[in-house]
Amino acid sequence: MRRTNNEDSGFIGRRLFLVADGMGGHDFGEVASAIVARTVAYLDDHLSLFGPERDIVGAVEFADQRLARAIENNPSLSGMGTTLTAMLIHHDTIALTNVGDSRAYLLRGREMYQLTHDDTYVQMLADKGWLDPKLIPQHPQRSVLLRVLRGGDDGGTAEVSVHEAVPGDRYLLCSDGLSDYVPAEAIQKALAGNKHAGKAIDKLIALALKAGAPDNVTCVVGDVVDDDVKPTGDGEFVGSAQELGEGALEAAEQKVAEARAAGYLKSA
Repeated sequence: MRRTNNEDSGFIGRRLFLVADGMGGHDFGEVASAIVARTVAYLDDHLSLFGPERDIVGAVEFADQRLARAIENNPSLSGMGTTLTAMLIHHDTIALTNVGDSRAYLLRGREMYQLTHDDTYVQMLADKGWLDPKLIPQHPQRSVLLRVLRGGDDGGTAEVSVHEAVPGDRYLLCSDGLSDYVPAEAIQKALAGNKHAGKAIDKLIALALKAGAPDNVTCVVGDVVDDDVKPTGDGEFVGSAQELGEGALEAAEQKVAEARAAGYLKSA
């Protein structure tokens, strides 16, 4: 409700689900999230013999390399980056990776569990016992990220956890536009109180808007069902990955030109 551009990207497919939250403002965070989402999304149609865990690690490394090449070809893009939370499903196995502070939650029965660990400065302080975790939501530096994908050495190696796909489980992937402004109890209630995934998302977005929505908010909800029918159809992008399309790199060139014309960047 306060921003004019959407730096989030999301994807929901047959096997792959992801949320990426771009960072950088005039450093083109929306371009970074779109490049990463469009790159990692190839996993929805291409599974190797090595399993989802190895596949998702390779996809994240490849996406980070694409960011590095984009910055190398156009140094004005230096400073852009993105979080990534993605889950890849194969048979009864779910591989989950997280870089940054976009989150993944599991609703099992009526209990909700946070599956990811924020790569943030304040979370590091809490882990070391130097900050009360209850103070994190109000901390002025809660958005300072320690690890993101930005074409460098700090984020390209994915950490992956493996989970069993249990029928009845519900997963939520979200950008911090939800988790920073909507309490965990309200998120749990929305997920548990709406049987249809789409209605659960509508409720979550409504809660974020009611909280003022000072940041972009993206939610992906997936339910594990006991069904032998293989999913069909194409995946769907949302946010900047949808708006910029496959030509995210070309869009980056245009955005650089527009930023220079507006005086935000100096000409090379």
